[in-house]
Amino acid sequence: MENRLRLPRLLAAALIGAVLPALFGAPATAAAPPLPNTSKSAGQQWELLSLATAKYVSVEAANGDELHARAGTPGVTEQFTLHTDNVAKGATVSLRSQANGEYVAAEFGAGAEGRYGKLRARTDGPPAGWEKLELVPQPQAGADVYALRYHDGTQERYVTADASATGDGLLQARATAVASWELFRLVAVAPPADPSPPPAASPRAIKAMTWNVCGDNNNACGFYHTAAGPLADQIVARAKTAGNADVIMLEEFCEKFAKPVELALETQLGGGWDVRFAPVQYEVPGTKVKAQKNCRPDAAGADRGAYGVALAVPEENTWYRAVELPSPPGVEQRTGLCATVVSWAAEVCAAHFSTGGPTYDDPDRTYQPQQADALRRAASLPGYRPLLGGDLNAAPATGVPAALYASYEECDAHSATPNRPTAGSSKIDYLFGGGTWSGCGVATDTGSSDHRAVWGTLTLS
Repeated sequence: MENRLRLPRLLAAALIGAVLPALFGAPATAAAPPLPNTSKSAGQQWELLSLATAKYVSVEAANGDELHARAGTPGVTEQFTLHTDNVAKGATVSLRSQANGEYVAAEFGAGAEGRYGKLRARTDGPPAGWEKLELVPQPQAGADVYALRYHDGTQERYVTADASATGDGLLQARATAVASWELFRLVAVAPPADPSPPPAASPRAIKAMTWNVCGDNNNACGFYHTAAGPLADQIVARAKTAGNADVIMLEEFCEKFAKPVELALETQLGGGWDVRFAPVQYEVPGTKVKAQKNCRPDAAGADRGAYGVALAVPEENTWYRAVELPSPPGVEQRTGLCATVVSWAAEVCAAHFSTGGPTYDDPDRTYQPQQADALRRAASLPGYRPLLGGDLNAAPATGVPAALYASYEECDAHSATPNRPTAGSSKIDYLFGGGTWSGCGVATDTGSSDHRAVWGTLTLS
């Protein structure tokens, strides 16, 4: 929240710094660089602290985006996200810079410029061989301490921070064993604090929609390898069918779609929109660390970022937080995403539960009810009225959503034909709220997805 509130001031300062000197005959300063298209994610961020230099690892733009362990205080240039894919499932991870949105590569070719295996954040992705590392716990050196190992089947190298008297802290994958220069502490960046209670809540009607867009997991879906444009157009079309939705919940969504979808909503529906994202994760084996699961590349081979859920809400100073849902070990660690819309006095949460039933992640549905309760608690922010939903991967008869039905009204429950199917012949997509629903609808077709969109109007008193 702090960074979001400061953003308009930073942009204004950049404009003043660029324009006023030119007006008065002085050299203009460079405009602030644009934020990377990964800046819309509420996923966990990390800092790397070198035990050898006692400094944080930075991506140094002035040095070709090289990684150096020589920063005394962490900021955005010292922050990274961890990524894996549906094959590695946490066995290998890739670091991505929050400053420029690029993946870190250990460079062994000509680009290393004589410094074998040096690390630079300059790969658009998807991560390939040079971008994949293993987190190797080093408990003898303290809590949350790891070595970073590069292994391509022919060579194995550990990442070193140059801590010599004349060194510059450069990170290189060059050591054949772990010693003091190869030790790094992984420091989790703290999430923003919850907002203060809102002013007195007033009656409001909110048009909400949820849609599992099938953007990655099912190769039978039209969006399986899609680029952002076709997906954004279908989201907008369904939002219009929903009476120009005010809130849109999206599941099976790729992170780098967030900004294009936001722009499409603003262009085609009008008004200011903010689209945010939270990732599904995998546990890194032998650790308590989780890495974001990446979407497969699009049909042209371009990286689509992490895989998870998204929320589109009106643009204002809104708090966002990812919600880690209790999930079976060794499989996808499911997620929710909550947005606190202060002007509405509303807490809006979207989620995608584990798949339940024989042969699936949660075969006896042990975790799904826990996920429902975690979603309920996440939406229960003091002073704010709840609106929540998504793909719960369970029909009403399973009892999975019982805690939600007990606490809230469900959009389709009182329709003339309640519990209409949303995926195949089953109802597994829901909208719940702390108010009264009307105008509940289910799309007649799935579009390029395998789910039908669900929408309705929630009246909050």
